[in-house]
Amino acid sequence: MSRTNWLADVKPLPGGWILRSAIVLATLLFLALGIRWQQHDLSSFQGWLELVVPYLPLLALLIGAMQSAVAWCLSLVLIMVLGGDASLVVAMIFPTMVVVAFCSFLLPWKLAINFSLFVPSVLLGLYISTPEMADQPAVLLALVVFLAAAAWRSVNVYRHRYEQSTHHIRDLQEQQAQVRSEERTRLAHELHDIVAHDVTIIAMQARRAEFVNDQAKTSQILEGIGNAAQQTLQDLRSLVTLLKEEEREEPGGGSQLLDREGQAAGFLDAPAMSGETTTAVGLVHDLDGVVEALDRAGFQVSLVVEGEVARIPASLRQALRRTVREMGTNVLKHADPSGVVDLRLTVGADRVQLASENTVSTAEPIMSSKTGLEAMSARCEVFGGFMDVGLSEGRWTTAVSIPLEGLASADA
Repeated sequence: MSRTNWLADVKPLPGGWILRSAIVLATLLFLALGIRWQQHDLSSFQGWLELVVPYLPLLALLIGAMQSAVAWCLSLVLIMVLGGDASLVVAMIFPTMVVVAFCSFLLPWKLAINFSLFVPSVLLGLYISTPEMADQPAVLLALVVFLAAAAWRSVNVYRHRYEQSTHHIRDLQEQQAQVRSEERTRLAHELHDIVAHDVTIIAMQARRAEFVNDQAKTSQILEGIGNAAQQTLQDLRSLVTLLKEEEREEPGGGSQLLDREGQAAGFLDAPAMSGETTTAVGLVHDLDGVVEALDRAGFQVSLVVEGEVARIPASLRQALRRTVREMGTNVLKHADPSGVVDLRLTVGADRVQLASENTVSTAEPIMSSKTGLEAMSARCEVFGGFMDVGLSEGRWTTAVSIPLEGLASADA
């Protein structure tokens, strides 16, 4: 985690000006009592320093919890430099309790636990190692109670955080499983439309062959029927795989995740697609549409298309159209607009690859359950491919690689 994000986890002091005024008044009250009781020689600079040092953590709390924790450590060092007088340690007890109480709520939980245990342990060690403290039984009692309270608070915070994390992980797993199920269901419906369209084309070509007397044209028509039948068989295998996955998982959710984060940007949402609309031109048009949408949002996009897009099967083009929209949405949510976004579609000899690369924004990220990545991964698995994501030198890469023959090659 970067230093900026780590400091961002520190919560601000609550209560507004009322709490801050109370802290200032309490500090002034203790300083006034110290002056009235004449505990320090105020005719010297050291005397004033001894008066003020124990209360520096309280004043630093007005700035923030992290600054207050640092001020506490510095105050303790100054007290030791000034001779480790028992009265100074006693004067630090009340400010220490206030500082630890606020830091345990405002600091990130791991740091809060460590600080809550560190402070009383140091004070207890100082009490044991300082002979003058033996005449201060009230200090020992306060330290023991303080240490017990800090330990209880630390365990309670850890338990609460652990339970929160456990519930969050369980909810996230259920949500991602539901997204994968919904994506498979959607693909199954679309594959059904494509198969129906392809079978219709096969029937029309077969009927046309009956009325053609030219042997060359007949051979051409039969070749087209064979290619269409092979592609239809491949799509049917994909459809059967989807149905098997549905039977194994049996998700219990509804459709509330259809508008998940991965489809948050409305202008990137995919319209309904079928065998008639999922063309090579349509896929390229979608790529251009994502580039234009990102350009309107202030991103500089580099698009590269290599190979013959027409070689991509219709069902696979459909999955790629949805995937490129998911990639565009993720760029909108997590990328740095000042960096270049690289979008590349490569049609190779036996595989098609779609990849996006962008600079990760350092700003506070938009809340995400990563369901968009789950949906992309589900699509790749259906067609026998895989997805690869990762961060390198501040650049996030999302890449999918799918065989052009899909499950036909995987099942062979």
